[in-house]
Amino acid sequence: MNKFERLKEMSTLDAKKLIESLVGEEAAKKFFEEERKTISISEVEVGSFIVYGGLEWVVLDKTTKGVKVLSKHRLYNRAFDTDSHNNWAASTLRNELNNFNKCGWCCAYENTSQINKKDLVEFERDLTTDDGMTDYGKCRDYISLLTCEEYRKYRKLIPLADDWCWTITADSLVYDSYVRSVYSGGVLGGNDAYSGNSGVRPLCILKSEIEVEVCDEKV
Repeated sequence: MNKFERLKEMSTLDAKKLIESLVGEEAAKKFFEEERKTISISEVEVGSFIVYGGLEWVVLDKTTKGVKVLSKHRLYNRAFDTDSHNNWAASTLRNELNNFNKCGWCCAYENTSQINKKDLVEFERDLTTDDGMTDYGKCRDYISLLTCEEYRKYRKLIPLADDWCWTITADSLVYDSYVRSVYSGGVLGGNDAYSGNSGVRPLCILKSEIEVEVCDEKV
């Protein structure tokens, strides 16, 4: 009887010990890891959690061009704009989030190099201020943040973050340094654009054919 035949007759614990003796403890772990289901994101239900590019995301919506997803967690903290202005189109944070090179997405978070621009759909962002002014117009992003309107629309699907997170919605034109943000308890508030205390929680649209890992949990 060879070793592979012996494995079939062993308990899981004994099989693990045998494999560890053959290939080492670290390599043996891979034999007993649960395989995650990988499918096209177009097949994933709204409200599900997925893994793409090394990050966890919640599926918010399906569009004609792709699937809208939001990072499950706050990735890091950053100023909205280092010049303390609340126009997302000209902000330093927007510039950072839409910075790609051949290695992938280039920002502060360590796993983001696995996110490729070719997997993303550029989409329109409405920069209407919280008090209804449209002077900032619209822009297009590959990676963005939620607007206040989107936050309200998808609120039931969005897990709470561990700290404040920015939206891209300016408070007003009059107080042009204030930006709306979401507090850790889920309440909308505001913060000065220069503050580095609010978190970055990316929003993007993945192309429908992208393969992703599906997590067991669901909102």
